[in-house]
Amino acid sequence: MKKDVDNLGEKSGEKLPPEMGERLLEFKAYLQLELGRSKNTVLSYVADVEAFGKFMAQNGASSFCDADSDSVVNWICASKSTAASSQARRISSVKCFGIYMCDLGLWEKNYADNAARPKMRRKVPQVLSPTEIGALITASGDDSFEAVRDAAMMELMYGSGLRVSEICSLKASDVDLNEGLLRVRGKGSKTRIVPMGEMSIRAIEKYIANLRLIKNNKAPELFISKRLKKISRKTFWYNLKKYAAKVGLQKPVKPHGLRHSFATHLLQNGANLMSIREMLGHADLSTTQIYTQLLTEDVKRQHDTKHPRSKMPFGHAHGAGSI
Repeated sequence: MKKDVDNLGEKSGEKLPPEMGERLLEFKAYLQLELGRSKNTVLSYVADVEAFGKFMAQNGASSFCDADSDSVVNWICASKSTAASSQARRISSVKCFGIYMCDLGLWEKNYADNAARPKMRRKVPQVLSPTEIGALITASGDDSFEAVRDAAMMELMYGSGLRVSEICSLKASDVDLNEGLLRVRGKGSKTRIVPMGEMSIRAIEKYIANLRLIKNNKAPELFISKRLKKISRKTFWYNLKKYAAKVGLQKPVKPHGLRHSFATHLLQNGANLMSIREMLGHADLSTTQIYTQLLTEDVKRQHDTKHPRSKMPFGHAHGAGSI
């Protein structure tokens, strides 16, 4: 554990005071073992609390026990230049740490309770049209192993609305081509069953036929590199940008954009919001409702451009001043 404590803060060139480092490692174990938080959540919370500890150390503290409401609020205020979403996550991190410290009897109360979460307006997702997605999927243009694999991944992301982390972690045993279903492990290690479309099934069948030609493949993941390793999120994003540039797409193209497009196009074609929520694996319906904002804006745009009264000059439309 001493080695782990020494490694804390190495990236920034700073180290936490020893007592803080020990406490942070115990908090990490608490997140993993007692709360069962996901790997990404653990990494984020630990990094945030580490930053809080460094802020305290710069102001003379040597232990998290030296914290109070002012130190938490001052730390949050010192980082106000960051995005509202990052601020909200930092507050969530230190509040969780406060619960942990209170459970141990080291804090009299959760000092993070006085930190107000910033108001956040959800950004409207960037969505590709079906034509643009079709161009992306066919952009590889050949039958090489990588091209067939990438086409299958893009087809499946758009066809089933998977997160990039979910598709990269998808195992061959999670795919039932006969039933057209996927077993997906999402955030918080929650498992859901997601349907596949006919185009996705065909693309995966073609990819699996190529995969079977590779000798000595023992990787449990479905989508692998030629070195028989799991495809990383970074590699998939790089490939996606490469295909977007190849077909001349002007929009910023990210893996999550395929997921946004999946949900938006389903909604536009009359799918039930609750069904979309289940397929996306959202814990809260409010997260799914962002897509209704896109639909509302599209309806308004259609009205503004198609309705004859919307296209008339303002004065003429209102009788040009006559009654």
